Amino acid sequence: MGLWKSAWYLAKHELAKDRWKSLFTLFFIGYLLLFTVPLMRDGFIGENGPFGNWSLDFIYLSILPVLGFIANKTMMRSWKENSYTRKIAQWRTLPISSKQIALGRIIQLAIVLFAAQLIFFLLQFIIARNMGVDISALSFVLYGASWFGYSLTMGTGYVYWELGHSGKTYFFFNITYLAFLLIFSISLAFLDIGNIVSSSLHAIENGSWWLPIITLTIGVAAAFLGVKRIENRLEKRTYRA
Repeated sequence: MGLWKSAWYLAKHELAKDRWKSLFTLFFIGYLLLFTVPLMRDGFIGENGPFGNWSLDFIYLSILPVLGFIANKTMMRSWKENSYTRKIAQWRTLPISSKQIALGRIIQLAIVLFAAQLIFFLLQFIIARNMGVDISALSFVLYGASWFGYSLTMGTGYVYWELGHSGKTYFFFNITYLAFLLIFSISLAFLDIGNIVSSSLHAIENGSWWLPIITLTIGVAAAFLGVKRIENRLEKRTYRA
């Protein structure tokens, strides 16, 4: 079986196994919309204070990439049972190469992330327009594409740590990275540097069509590079539980 065919088979297997669990993602998207739409509306018309600016940036930077991950038993037991390590160790006893595992996981990430963010940004656009945000559909599509490119880049990094390290190391990486994003978002707001979410939306509305091209290009490049890095890591890491 060829590389892409095998990777696609692994991705389909994982997607089919987690089919009903994707409902949690839909509930999570609804929860996000409760917070992001009012903050985005105020930011677009310039009424957000420092709290609104940094909280909106933090939500986008930290949570949008996570929409590519389905909450399942493997994720929930990662810290306690080192479940990702156990699963990959089992796969490595089968005629499945590290590159097939890496590529299959990135394909799964891209599919779930695209579907989740399509729903998120479509609903966000509909609700925002009803709340009085004056923005064209094309600008919002480009805005969503920009954040998809960012999310794919960061999501690939999450997958590298997810598959390439123990459950506890993966957990501590996430905590450290979230702390960094929190400090970064608060610093931007209180130093009056600007708000990333509102600024990106305004930039695209004012003709910066190149922004989604750059982020998508970086995202695709990160995904291909990530496959190689994950493959190398899987070859070198220990699989002791």
